[in-house]
Amino acid sequence: MKKLVLMSAVLLLLAACAQPPYIYYGNSSHSYYKAVKKQDELSVAQYKASLETVFKRSDAMGIKVPPGLYCDYALLLLKENRNEEAKAYLEKEKRNWQEANDMINFLAKRYGLD
Repeated sequence: MKKLVLMSAVLLLLAACAQPPYIYYGNSSHSYYKAVKKQDELSVAQYKASLETVFKRSDAMGIKVPPGLYCDYALLLLKENRNEEAKAYLEKEKRNWQEANDMINFLAKRYGLD
């Protein structure tokens, strides 16, 4: 009986330590911080590259991109006057995160992408 209780406790402990699968992939917060803090071409380019890496890796893994990253990328594209590409990324944000619809519609209207 003691062995059964001990085995159950060990299995419960191991189950509690198991990590769940990721909901989405990506972390670009460090490069985002640098881009916002410095606001120079290099840091913004590094942030943009980090977003592109997140998009590629999450796509390869079949995992969603974190909320807001498609939108951030679209805003970077708008600064480069790449409006059609920006619109496509805003649409990706809407498809992946329905709760962002109102915000994306507002941004599209504000930047004349609607």
